[in-house]
Amino acid sequence: MRRLQAEFSVISPMYNVSRYLPEYFASLERQTYGFENLQVILVDDGSVDDTAAVAEAFAARHPNVTVLRKENGGQASARNAALPHATGTWLTFPDPDDVLSDNYFAEVASAVDPENPPSMLSVRMLLWYEDADKIRDTHALTGRFRAGRVTKSLNESPSWVQPHITSGFMRREVVIDEGLTFHTDLRLRFEDGSFASRYLLRFAEPTVTFIPEASYLYRQRSDNSSTVQSSSADPRKYTDTIRYGYLPVIDDALEHRGEVPRWLQNLCLYDQFWILRSSQTPGVRNAPFPEGMYAELHELLPAFLQHMDDEAIAQFDLMYVAPWMREALTLTKRGEGYAPVYWGGVRDPRRGLRTVVFRYRGSVPHIGLKVNGVGATPLAQKSFGLEYVGRPILMQHVLWVPDDASIELFLDGVRQEILERPPLVPSAYAVLSQDTRVSQLLVRSKHVLVRGRDAVARRLRPGGLHYLRRDHAVRSQRLAQKFAHAWVFIDRDVDAGDSAEDMYWWMAEHHPEHNSWFVVREGTPDWERMSTAGARLVGYETPEFYSLLKHADHLASSHADRFITHALPIKMRPPKYAFTFLQHGVIKGDISHWLNPKDIQVFVASTLDEYRYLTEAPAYRASRKEVRLTGLPRFDVLLQRAESVAASEKNLIVVMPTWRDYLVGGMGAHSADREAMADFAETEYAKRIAALLSDERLLTAVRSAGARIVFMPHPNMRPYLSSFSLPDEIEVRSYADTDVREMIVRARLLITDYSSIAFNAAYIRTPVLYYQHDRDQYFVGHTERPGYFDYHRDGFGPVVEDADEAVRVAASIVADGPDPAHLERMDRTFPVRDGRNRERVYEAMLEAQTFRPLADRLKALPADNWDAELSADSTTAVDR
Repeated sequence: MRRLQAEFSVISPMYNVSRYLPEYFASLERQTYGFENLQVILVDDGSVDDTAAVAEAFAARHPNVTVLRKENGGQASARNAALPHATGTWLTFPDPDDVLSDNYFAEVASAVDPENPPSMLSVRMLLWYEDADKIRDTHALTGRFRAGRVTKSLNESPSWVQPHITSGFMRREVVIDEGLTFHTDLRLRFEDGSFASRYLLRFAEPTVTFIPEASYLYRQRSDNSSTVQSSSADPRKYTDTIRYGYLPVIDDALEHRGEVPRWLQNLCLYDQFWILRSSQTPGVRNAPFPEGMYAELHELLPAFLQHMDDEAIAQFDLMYVAPWMREALTLTKRGEGYAPVYWGGVRDPRRGLRTVVFRYRGSVPHIGLKVNGVGATPLAQKSFGLEYVGRPILMQHVLWVPDDASIELFLDGVRQEILERPPLVPSAYAVLSQDTRVSQLLVRSKHVLVRGRDAVARRLRPGGLHYLRRDHAVRSQRLAQKFAHAWVFIDRDVDAGDSAEDMYWWMAEHHPEHNSWFVVREGTPDWERMSTAGARLVGYETPEFYSLLKHADHLASSHADRFITHALPIKMRPPKYAFTFLQHGVIKGDISHWLNPKDIQVFVASTLDEYRYLTEAPAYRASRKEVRLTGLPRFDVLLQRAESVAASEKNLIVVMPTWRDYLVGGMGAHSADREAMADFAETEYAKRIAALLSDERLLTAVRSAGARIVFMPHPNMRPYLSSFSLPDEIEVRSYADTDVREMIVRARLLITDYSSIAFNAAYIRTPVLYYQHDRDQYFVGHTERPGYFDYHRDGFGPVVEDADEAVRVAASIVADGPDPAHLERMDRTFPVRDGRNRERVYEAMLEAQTFRPLADRLKALPADNWDAELSADSTTAVDR
């Protein structure tokens, strides 16, 4: 092999990246430094596509490019294979699915002082979002480049770390002389951090030069096939990172330094805080991690944290870290205990309440409360978990106390100071010089001017008149009087027919003294239908809509998506209305990640098990203050309709599968409509549904019973209705033009999968069949985690996993009726069917706006139950 004495040796490991190589190679060829002056070593790590062929074709055109091939062994082994062949003064390791700016190596070369070179060089990393084809300067460590080109001593400035070797440069002679190699057991995380740390520990005074003029474009892959970007469910990402990453580096530091320097603590904590951040995402929360991983983490995490100073955790300033995450690591290091007490950021001025918050690990401390010097009880309180890799690492305890009294809190008998808020840790990368501060101020001023100019431009371009009308409507005194103290009801922006509509009509009939309005988009079928029926309507996203919300006392919806919860522009928040979440169904699993951030004043529950799960399980923030056992408003209407349908009219086999988060596109910013994905018909979901509905045995059984099949998937699957290949005799219905309650009351059998629509059927004792053909994939790739509800133990019908069994069981139920044991479950789940759910919701909404005397706010709210209704001789079941 020809050896070149290049200034830079560029080492890139490759695995199945052929589609990205042309862009990467082109960025190398465009280097103003002179591509021919680089030594490029490409290592194919056993790719099974044409990566090696594409690389070798590139090398054939350039004598300074070498291609090495090896069996698959991981990125670390590929980098190690290249090290003996490197000849440059500086080593760098860019990934071949990323791109380098044209001036990349020229700027780096100009930053090196040959007489006094730094230990490392670092360039700015930009995030390249492939889907949107946008580049953003939002990397967590981008602040290191705000002060221009600077060189930092890590001993003096320990927050100026360089954890990436993809966008970093190292001295080859140090790497070779010290025998440094990449740790091959680190295949999913901290490989760069481990190598960079061990390298920097070889310097008594490690220094890093930061070069903002050169840019590394870090591709955020649309196919999610990057090892780093797609390994969230692999336990090794969390256990191996500590065992083979942090702990050996710490041992290395103790050997070479006799201590763990602060910069190394920061580098390890930086990685660990990212794990805490990613633990809040669905990909990690829903991953099916084995119990053995948690047993390992129970030993490894405290062992690592013993080498992290409390001050390093508390003052970590490389990026923003939520206060609870600092407390989680500190208390994990200690083993147990509680953190400082704060006034919570949540208030309820309507009811004269505010929150006090503290976090703890281990057993909850004994809580004592004094209000105006007298012992008292919180109106409501709740502990819920804050998660680390799918399990609570810390518990947060919230107490609701009066906001107009003196509050004293005691934990384990010790009076606690209630702090206003957790301390704010400023960024380590503050602007240094006066000149730079002036420059930054000018940039910010320009940014403000640009934002102002853009705001004006939005109002002048086509469609901009909408903003002018909206702002005028919000300021209109006429509309302020029209919508004063309004009660607003909305299901989805594009359709009605759910609990909000049922509440609206009930309010119009029973409480016309309230200023009630219903919201739906103008021109939709439900707008026309409700308008004809005499409803007081306001069109979603019309100027009047914003005025309505601005002046409303109540907003009640069966949904809690952002197009409802955040419909008001930021400048019009916070709203004065109380939000009531009427619910689209019965919660049976863990969707707390979606609901916990919502500001909900009334949270409707329909079964005692659901109520207890919401108020007692550690997954949800909600407490007895918000959650009320009322029953769904739509159940009242369902019951009324069921009583008017004769058994002979129950001639439908209704198939209603729920949606899958991994099969739908993103929700619009202002609408519930979802985008469609390509090739939906080829997915296993579509094939399994078609296999059931196309089975001739099922069709024959249904014909023999004088029934017909109606296929009506969840509204989020609406874009795919035409994609299902089904027999002509099967009716395909959409929620947009079909009354779902009519389908349920006329059903002889409901076939679903995991949908809460089964509770609707159970409410009127309609047989249910659960066709769960993708259980493992559903709970990993959907928004719901398993909760209290077990389909085999608690479900209202048989549970099957394949189409053949589903056909057999469905035919049996159609012919012979349901199992009596399943009917008994339905009655046990719904002991009260009295038609008064809407009344109970109304009373709960009134309570959410009622300011009670101090004495009443010092009493713990009792748990809701059905005792009062049952003792009042309520109807306990549909007539048998």
